[in-house]
Amino acid sequence: MALVKIENLTYYYPGTEKPALDRINLSIPEGQFVLVIGGSGSGKSSLLRVIAGLIPGFYGGKYGGRVYLDGTELRELDKRSLVQKVGIVFQDPEAQMVMTGVEQEIAFGLENLGLPPKLMRRRVMEVTEALSLTGSLSRFIPELSGGEKQKVALASVLAMQPEVLLLDEPTSQLDPVAGEEILTMVRRLNEENDITVVLIEQRLERCFHLADRVLVMDE
Repeated sequence: MALVKIENLTYYYPGTEKPALDRINLSIPEGQFVLVIGGSGSGKSSLLRVIAGLIPGFYGGKYGGRVYLDGTELRELDKRSLVQKVGIVFQDPEAQMVMTGVEQEIAFGLENLGLPPKLMRRRVMEVTEALSLTGSLSRFIPELSGGEKQKVALASVLAMQPEVLLLDEPTSQLDPVAGEEILTMVRRLNEENDITVVLIEQRLERCFHLADRVLVMDE
C-alpha cells in the first residue's frame, strides 16, 4: 500500500481563479526519497502543505480530491495523530521556531503531545546525537548560525518520530558545505529509519544523487 496517495487533487488559494494544484494524482511508497522540482509558482510548496494537512485547514481556499495517509483520508485524522505521522520543515527555520533555547525548542512538540518527561528526554537526546547538536542544547537560538538553526528545526520535527518528512528548500539559506551536511543527514535518516522523504530543492547539484525518484511540476 502507498504510504501517501493523492487522488484528483485540485486546490485554489482564497481569492484566486487559477488553481495552485490541478488534478494531481500521486502515490509515494513507504521509505522512498522523492525530489520535487519545478519553476517558481508551479505548486511544489502547495503540494507539501496538502500532505502536511495545512491545506485547506490553515490556508483556507477551495479544495477537491482526496489525500490518504496509510490508507486513511487525511481529513479524518485528528491533529495529534497527524503531527506524529507527518513532519514539515520550512525554508526559513526561524518561521517555525517558538522557543529561545535549543533544548526547549526540540522538546516543545513533545510537551504538547503530553509525553512522559523520561520519554521526552530520551527522544531529545536521540535526535540531537543524530544531528550533532548534543553540545548545543543549552545555547540561545538567536545566536546560532543558519545551518545550526536548520538542524534545530529538523530535530524538533524528527523528535516527533514522523513516518513522512517534508522539506521545503531546507538549504536555500545555507552555504554549500552546510547544505550538503543537512541533506546527507536526511538521506541517512531515510536509509536507516525508513522515513519517507519528500524534498523540494532548487539546487539540484546538492540533492539529485540522493533521490530515489524525481517529480517535475509544471503549472
